[in-house]
Amino acid sequence: MKKILFSIIIIFCFASCEVEFSPNAEWRETPVVYCLLDQDEDTTFVRVQRCFLGTDNNYRYSTISDSINYPQGALTVIMEEWNGTTTSEGLVYRSGNSPKRVFNFDYQEIINKDSGMFYNTLQPVYVCCTAGQLDSTCVYRLCIVKNATGDTIAQSETSLVYGDMSLTRPNNVTLFQFSGTSGSKTCEITWSAINGARQYQPIIRFFYRDFIIDRSVMPWDTTITPHYLDIPCNVVKSNMRDPYLTTRLEQNYFLSTIKSALQYNVCNRNVIDTVLVFITCCSEPLAAYIYASHPGGAFNQEPFTYTNIEGGLGVFASRRRHIQFTVGTPLSSASNYIKTLKELGVGF
Repeated sequence: MKKILFSIIIIFCFASCEVEFSPNAEWRETPVVYCLLDQDEDTTFVRVQRCFLGTDNNYRYSTISDSINYPQGALTVIMEEWNGTTTSEGLVYRSGNSPKRVFNFDYQEIINKDSGMFYNTLQPVYVCCTAGQLDSTCVYRLCIVKNATGDTIAQSETSLVYGDMSLTRPNNVTLFQFSGTSGSKTCEITWSAINGARQYQPIIRFFYRDFIIDRSVMPWDTTITPHYLDIPCNVVKSNMRDPYLTTRLEQNYFLSTIKSALQYNVCNRNVIDTVLVFITCCSEPLAAYIYASHPGGAFNQEPFTYTNIEGGLGVFASRRRHIQFTVGTPLSSASNYIKTLKELGVGF
């Protein structure tokens, strides 16, 4: 009996292993949508592509335009503007029964996409001129319609990041300079929060000029060429309740960034007497998307997929990239700021 029972188990196991299994599910169209609203920009772009699935190597599929791109005329892309209700926290939610107006996006092909594993010869995008038209009291709803069926295959909505920002430090009294103990000097950067912004990142734009002297002619010919470097600071997350946020830019990082950029083309240079401080910021959906894409690099943190696109993948969110403040720098040759730049040995 034991032998018979064992034989039955073996037969059952082999029979159950004969079920055919395919790692590829039944094909389903999944649009991937990216769009960021910024009221300081003159044009809004929408990138729409699609996920692909097949039995061949997926890297090969990614290099084929038809695998990831919708053909011209396949989609209608619109953005509805709705009245909004603002909460005491400054968040705006959609209200009303119909949109106030509709923005229509035009199909356009661009050729300046970075190279990589995905098809990059031509990239379709949808564009609309929105200069001066986006309203911080409204909510915007993005809709992707498949023309063949008339179905809305993807949609999402977002409000804007809005409000007036002030820069407390540095300013034209404290100037852009570094202080603290030797080897750990920092520059404090403090600014006021604005409505709807979950994440901020200051960027310091450092200005300088190259002086190229041609001694082969008399009198000597001097060419002055202005340049700048953008130096990003640490990302600061907001709880959306604190009125001010602060980060510190380390002097060593600031100097090493400049030296790394300029050390291979040493010439006579001088420093401009101001810097620009950009405070870039974004809404909750974009902050979550960035975090999901870059979870921190810890071994126990696996990337996960974040999307706020109903019916697809991607993100529709808002940001601000053009908030800026001009701050003076100390130009005295005795100042620590000038001394440390000269010590870099890159022409200052």
